[in-house]
Amino acid sequence: MTHSTPYPAYLLALGLGAFAHVAHAADAGASVRAFATDTPSGVDFTDHSASGPSSGSGVSRSVSSVAGNASSSAQAVVDPLSGTIREKLNGEVAASKYVIGRAAGATSVAHLHGGIDMVGPAPPGLATFTAVLEGSYDISTPAPFDYPSIDNSVAMNYTFRVGDSPEFHNTSPLYYFCCSPGTFSIPFSWTQMVSAGDSILFDFYLKADLLTVAGLAQFDASNTFKVTGIDLPDGYSFTSDSDGFLSKFGAAPPVTSVPEPESSLLLGLGLTLMAATRRRNTVKAQTRATTITLDTRSAT
Repeated sequence: MTHSTPYPAYLLALGLGAFAHVAHAADAGASVRAFATDTPSGVDFTDHSASGPSSGSGVSRSVSSVAGNASSSAQAVVDPLSGTIREKLNGEVAASKYVIGRAAGATSVAHLHGGIDMVGPAPPGLATFTAVLEGSYDISTPAPFDYPSIDNSVAMNYTFRVGDSPEFHNTSPLYYFCCSPGTFSIPFSWTQMVSAGDSILFDFYLKADLLTVAGLAQFDASNTFKVTGIDLPDGYSFTSDSDGFLSKFGAAPPVTSVPEPESSLLLGLGLTLMAATRRRNTVKAQTRATTITLDTRSAT
């Protein structure tokens, strides 16, 4: 049975075994921070943050800060039902050049933990699980500061683990700099042996930091860290954990179009009438031919 969104394999390995079946529940958490400062305008520093855990249905956090000509915002949403983490950061400093004491920044951190249970009764087989981390960025800095700089950048850190896989993570922060927009896509793939009753656990973690001292910086990772495929052996399916982790994953199978009962009845009735009409016309033609023949003989 295959539930998938195609992505190229980035990391592929083979595991032999799975977590033992245990009771587990989905866990989600998110924290966000947005700060801004504009000392030349008389606003030293504003800082707003929000955080909190959740379970089952997910969590959403959003904050913003404004200080004179500097502003920022941060948002993080975790949805265990679809297996998705979304983060979005924005920062802007309305200045054509670097001004000491004027800056904006934002941070978002989110994690997701949940599991699914394998359902047989097929014999053990190989299963493949895939995910992707994707998004976009745009750091626009005015001249003469339109060059790569830590002062106008976005940094990202992530970890991902599924089943018996090792922990996939970046070894150092992934930086995105000035001066043109771009996108990123980091796919993951893991294959391992599964048996009926096994529990497959998923772990996601994503952190992003944004800083700008002049111009505009944006990091949009909406719909970014998510499960994209669950390819199970023939005869297998999965059930969600106690909080419904991945219960909304994948699309429903296509439904074959069939005529409505009334349409079928009308169609059958129409075919019957057509057949009856054809038989009636045939009988009339035969009768007419017989009559003509008899009239001809009589005339002779």
